[in-house]
Amino acid sequence: MLGIVFSPQARASLADEIAEAEADWLIASWEAEIDGNSVSLSFKWVIKDHVLGLHFKGNNNETYSLIALNPESGEVEQTGYGSNGRKSTGKWGPKGDMPMVTLTSKNDDGNSRSMGVAFRRIDQNNIEMQIYSIDANGAVGDFAEFSTEMKRAKEKKK
Repeated sequence: MLGIVFSPQARASLADEIAEAEADWLIASWEAEIDGNSVSLSFKWVIKDHVLGLHFKGNNNETYSLIALNPESGEVEQTGYGSNGRKSTGKWGPKGDMPMVTLTSKNDDGNSRSMGVAFRRIDQNNIEMQIYSIDANGAVGDFAEFSTEMKRAKEKKK
C-alpha cells in the first residue's frame, strides 16, 4: 500500500505534449523551393517519445536542434547549432491553433536576434511555415512576415 502512495507520479512525455496539442502531423520531412533554392526541414524521434531531432537545411545555412520537455519547468524547449556559428534556443507553444517555436540565436559577436516559426497543417502532405517578428519585449507579431508552403518529402530508399 505504501508503494502506491509514494510511487513517483508519471510525468508527461514530449510525445504526450505533442498528442495533446494534436501536432503529431509535424513529425515528418518537409521540403520547399524558396526563390529558386531548396529548403528542407525534418523532425524525427532521436529518443522515442522524449527527444525530437530537427534538421533544417537552406541555401546558406544548416541547423541541427534537439527538442525535449524540460522536466523542471514542464516547457517544451529547443536548442540547436547552425553552420553559421549560431546557437539558438527556444520554447514551443501555441500560436492560435498552430504549433510555434520562439527562437533566439546569438552569433560569435554576441549579437542576438529572435523570431517565431509557426506551422499550419494544410492537409496530410502539405504544411505552411510562417515566420513572425518578435519585439524587444518578447511579444510575437500578430501577422506573419513571411510564409511558404512545404510538401511532405518522399521517403528515400535505403
